[in-house]
Amino acid sequence: MSKAKPPKAKGIPNKHLHARSTFLYQAATYLTLQTAARDNSTTPDATQGEQALHHGEPVIQRHSPLALQLGSDLQQVSRKAQLRLAVDLKRSMCKSCNAVLITGRTATQTIENPSKDGKKPWADVLVLECNLCGGKKRFPVGATKLLKKARREAAPPVTTPTTASDAHSSDAARLTGADETPNTD
Repeated sequence: MSKAKPPKAKGIPNKHLHARSTFLYQAATYLTLQTAARDNSTTPDATQGEQALHHGEPVIQRHSPLALQLGSDLQQVSRKAQLRLAVDLKRSMCKSCNAVLITGRTATQTIENPSKDGKKPWADVLVLECNLCGGKKRFPVGATKLLKKARREAAPPVTTPTTASDAHSSDAARLTGADETPNTD
């Protein structure tokens, strides 16, 4: 006789990998915020600032190399384990340099409308630009999300009457139970 196997525990498969990816993201975010806060609190000497402005050189904001490494590790762990990262997490990471994108500190946020003269309000696009590498991420703003193709085909088509007489005749046919197409038999 074989031993009875205990029932498998229900839950998230590879829970340890999810915990690791969450930790890596939190650590990268914390280090990015600490580096940005430290840069804002310490101001360069007046002579250095004046020299940089006179020579046309921008004052460079430093980024934590450890935060960038943690972002890279997060991408590697998720790819190797084939984890699906949350949409919010993916949107807050730069694809090219793996930096955490924080608006006002490590990223610049603008809204563009590429339509002619900006006349189409549904064409607004949110653009996040990484301050480290210059990479851009674009997200539609205010647009309704379409159903997947399989669900669009399965949904019954919605017919709208073109004239008022069509609307009244289709309502009357529905109420009387008559078919909308006459039978020619």
